[in-house]
Amino acid sequence: MIALPTAALVAVLGITGCSGDTGGSGAGRLDISLLTTYNGLPFYTAMQCGAQDAAKELGGDIKITAEGPSRGMNAADQIPVLEGVVNRRPDGMIFVPADPVAMLAPAQTAISAGIPMVTADASLQDEIAMAQFRGDNKAGGRLAAEELVRHVGERRGKILVLDVRPGLPVTNLRAEGFIEALKELNSGLEVLKTQYHEDDPTKAAVIVESALQSNPDIVGIFGTSEAASMGAASALQARSTEDITVIAFDAGPSLVQALKDGVLDALVAQGSYRMGYDGVKTLVAYLRDGKKPTSFDHVIDSVIVTAKNVDEPDVAKMLYPASCS
Repeated sequence: MIALPTAALVAVLGITGCSGDTGGSGAGRLDISLLTTYNGLPFYTAMQCGAQDAAKELGGDIKITAEGPSRGMNAADQIPVLEGVVNRRPDGMIFVPADPVAMLAPAQTAISAGIPMVTADASLQDEIAMAQFRGDNKAGGRLAAEELVRHVGERRGKILVLDVRPGLPVTNLRAEGFIEALKELNSGLEVLKTQYHEDDPTKAAVIVESALQSNPDIVGIFGTSEAASMGAASALQARSTEDITVIAFDAGPSLVQALKDGVLDALVAQGSYRMGYDGVKTLVAYLRDGKKPTSFDHVIDSVIVTAKNVDEPDVAKMLYPASCS
């Protein structure tokens, strides 16, 4: 468990309200923070694009400020950034918690400071936010398993699963859904013990290389994150291996290019654009008109992206851009 500087955060704040115009209807200036787990990740760029597009549609002066730590997926790095955001006192916050338990108390401190919050992508342990917008990670894992079985066909062999680390529900559920689906599909494929790469593509590549040496009959790899998938792609390119199916979670520019180049066989793209878009709509409805969401949990479906459908309009809009145009 990560030690939380909650008391220190409360002491720094000592505030009970927000800085912007939150009373009544109208189009007053609003400052909304999009606080993610990792600066520069294409998944979050898509979320930012959705948030900015919603702000433009709603009109008025709505500023979307995207912020996050320089490395991702852990509370220790995210807590200081959250402290800075809350001390700045934005009118609302779309929050991607790095850890459902460790970020609960800091998130509650932000809410207690008078900052309306919705969560996106990942959830907090308790339902303290106004609403959450997320993908179904287990369902995404199932999609990956079904696509892998289709690609592998009649071949038999072993499957390697690359995950970030134990205790990270967002990616752990993807692995869990994938493994459960393979068993239910009665595919005859043997799943090796899940390997963890700590969000480091270089470490993921080393894991893949080692696994291939120990298990030359590997026929498929599933990466639960972009780092895992890029590491796998790097290792396979170095070996000039063409008979191993690789299914990747996420759809950033590097992964899309690897798909088009034939290095990856399919991607599971999440609706991060929609998470940002709906998050801003929800916050602004509350801030301007006092309208609270009628439901808490909003699940946004993922889609399978292949070389055949990657350029189709409905699929292309699910990909993660390098920047918002």
